[in-house]
Amino acid sequence: MKIDDIYLLLWHIKGVGYKTINKLEDYFNGLENFNELDEAEIYKIPNMSLKTKENIVNYRSSAYLEIIKENLHKNNINYITINNPRYPQKLKNIYDPPYVLFVKGNIDILNDFSIAMVGSRKPTRYGIWCAKKFSKELSSLGVNIISGMAIGIDSYSHLGCLNSKGKTIAVLGSSIDKPYPKENIKLMNDIVESGGAVVCEYPLETLPRPGYFPMRNRIISGICDGVLIVEAGEKSGSLITMDYALEHGKNIFSIPGNINSYMSKGTNKIIKEGAKLITCVDDILEEYDIFYDKTSTFQYKQNIDLSQDEYSVVNSLSKYGSLHVDLICKYTKLHIKDILGILNILEIKGIVTELGNKIYNINNLQ
Repeated sequence: MKIDDIYLLLWHIKGVGYKTINKLEDYFNGLENFNELDEAEIYKIPNMSLKTKENIVNYRSSAYLEIIKENLHKNNINYITINNPRYPQKLKNIYDPPYVLFVKGNIDILNDFSIAMVGSRKPTRYGIWCAKKFSKELSSLGVNIISGMAIGIDSYSHLGCLNSKGKTIAVLGSSIDKPYPKENIKLMNDIVESGGAVVCEYPLETLPRPGYFPMRNRIISGICDGVLIVEAGEKSGSLITMDYALEHGKNIFSIPGNINSYMSKGTNKIIKEGAKLITCVDDILEEYDIFYDKTSTFQYKQNIDLSQDEYSVVNSLSKYGSLHVDLICKYTKLHIKDILGILNILEIKGIVTELGNKIYNINNLQ
């Protein structure tokens, strides 16, 4: 039996997890010949419950392995073990990486550059706006967005990415065939169909439990390159992801909020404690030596042809937010008559909107 098969088999045996597999590998000096071991050898393993040993003896069969693989195939779910080169390399580096990941969708994006976006399950309008804005801007620059597919900031972060035709990764606190919450099943399907991925460490038929969500957060942190806390109260569960990110040595970003809003107490607090204050995507991407080009902060990914002057206007609105026409002239160094003509064309194309009093905004940032 191949080592990948042994990991998959053990991962489905009740009572066996990361620590147990570690113990087995240490005790037997590797698991390559695990299926050929005498039962008596397994019962000699110290510091392991008798029930777990019995489960290992009873279920370490090729027949059980085939049942596992067949059920995964029926549900259109793939798996990768920690031994597989496609396994997320960053996740391997955490203290307790799952030996097996179950994936529905695009496995290969798990190793791409990504930012995790997390926050409250009961966000304010401001929090919703921030989640959509930052996920759209980041994904339009080719950054994958990771979140937990929960109600609230998680969902809006996934949706913002999808609306920008980007790729997003959802990490679940249940098995993929038992997604939680159920009202996000359509979102889950949209993520997969758009080239993203849904990921978990739990075998089929695993229902969500409160303790699974903090464990899910360690995977979110492990896969990503940085964590953005969008909006969070002082005791928000999203701050658990931040704790894991600190442990994993990841960059932590936070969007400041209203000092009178309870839903901003957590984000404002972690900024005071050292998280980087974020007001635009530049603040995030300047921390990384990647493809990002500061001279062009906006890349419109839809199939729309823009002239050089139109790009100049769009880039200015992207970088500075809503602008009066006079400021657009200042930043682009274009004549007012040219600017008005360009803005009219961009409005027709659906790229910008006049908010009133000659103030313009980019539609895809809303």
